Amino acid sequence: MFDLDRYLNALILSCRTAFGDRLLYVGLQGSQLRGEAHEGSDIDVMVILDRFSVQDMDRYREILNRIGFYESSCGFICGRDELLRWNPLEVCQLRHTTKDLFGDLTDYLPLAAREDEVNYVKLSLGNLYHELCHRYIHADRDKNIAKFRGACKGVFFLMQNLHYLETGHFILTKKELKAAVSAEDRRVLELTELPDGFDFDQAFSVLFAWCQSAFLRVEQLAKKGSAFPRWNTSEALQFLKADTSDALTLNGISRRAFDSDVLLGGPSAGGPPGYASVSFHTEMARQGHLFKLTDEGLIVGGAILFLQGDALNVGRIFVAPEHFRKGYGAFMMREIESMFPEVKEFTLDTPDWNSRTNSFYTKLGYTEIKRDSSLVYYSKRKADG
Repeated sequence: MFDLDRYLNALILSCRTAFGDRLLYVGLQGSQLRGEAHEGSDIDVMVILDRFSVQDMDRYREILNRIGFYESSCGFICGRDELLRWNPLEVCQLRHTTKDLFGDLTDYLPLAAREDEVNYVKLSLGNLYHELCHRYIHADRDKNIAKFRGACKGVFFLMQNLHYLETGHFILTKKELKAAVSAEDRRVLELTELPDGFDFDQAFSVLFAWCQSAFLRVEQLAKKGSAFPRWNTSEALQFLKADTSDALTLNGISRRAFDSDVLLGGPSAGGPPGYASVSFHTEMARQGHLFKLTDEGLIVGGAILFLQGDALNVGRIFVAPEHFRKGYGAFMMREIESMFPEVKEFTLDTPDWNSRTNSFYTKLGYTEIKRDSSLVYYSKRKADG
C-alpha cells in the first residue's frame, strides 16, 4: 500500500545520501499535493542539485527504482543554474504548485514580473485554442470526441492562473476553484467530467466560446494591470548606490535585520561593526560603499561593498525582517555579481553559527575557503572567458 509520507522521506534520505551537500531542494507537485490522487496517480517530485549531469540522472533513476513505485514516479530534476535561467513565464505556476519539502524553491527561481504571468496565460490559451481548431478541421469526428476531454484537462491550470491575475488568489485544487469562479468558468471546468456518449457539439461550442471570451479577459488584464501579491518579481525592484540621505533608513533596516538573527541561534542581538550606527552608514554612503534595494521606491534592504581592483568583498547584505523569504537577498547577490563585470572574485564572510546564511551562500555557488573561531569565509570566482 502506498504511503506518501514514507515514500517522500525515503526519497529525501536517499538523495541526501547519494548527493550530499549537492542536494539543494526537494518539492512535491501534482495531484498528490492537491489531495486529488487516486490509485496509480503519478508522484510528482521536483529535485534541484547544485549542478546536473547524465551521471546524476542515472543515480536518480537508481534511487527511484530502489525506493519502489517506479512506474508512478514522475516530476522534474535539474541543476541550480539551469533553473535560475528558466523561462520566467512559468515561475508563478511553479511557485504556487510546489510544496517545499527540503530547501526553499524561491532561492532558485528566476525573477518574474506580472507581465510574465499575463504572457503565460496568453500562451496557454493560444495553445488550447489552436489545438481545438486544428483538430476540429483536420481530424475526423471520432478522434475529436476521443481527444476532447483530455484537452479540457489543461483548462484547469489555465484557469488557475487567469483567476489569480483577476483576483490575486491562487487556488490549488479543482474543487476549491470551481467554488470560486463564475458559472461560465465552472461549466468549462466540469467538461472533463462528461460521461461517455456526451454531446460533443454542445461541449465543443461551450469550450470554443469560452476561449474567445478568455482572450478578451486577458487583454483587459494587460491594459488595466492588477494588484495581485508579489513574491519574487523584478518589476520595480532596483539595486542602486545609496546616498547619505538613505543612511538613516538603511541603518534602521540593518539593525532590525541583524538583531533578528538571535531567533536563529545567535548568541545575542547584535551584528557586524557599525550595523546599528547612523554615522557608520552615512560614512559608507559618502565613500560609495553603501547600496540600497528598493521595491516600488520603498527601501527594503541594503548592502555594503568594497571593490579592490578585480576583487569585490561583500561586506554585508541585509533585508528588512518583514520582507524575509521574498527572494530579495538572492536578487541582491545576483545584481552584485552582474553590475561588476570586471570582478573576477567575490568574497564574503558570515558567522559560523548561522546555518541560514551559510546555506544561502552555498546555494548561490560560493565555496568555503577557510574559517576561524567565529566566521566562515567564502569565495566565488568567475570562470575565465
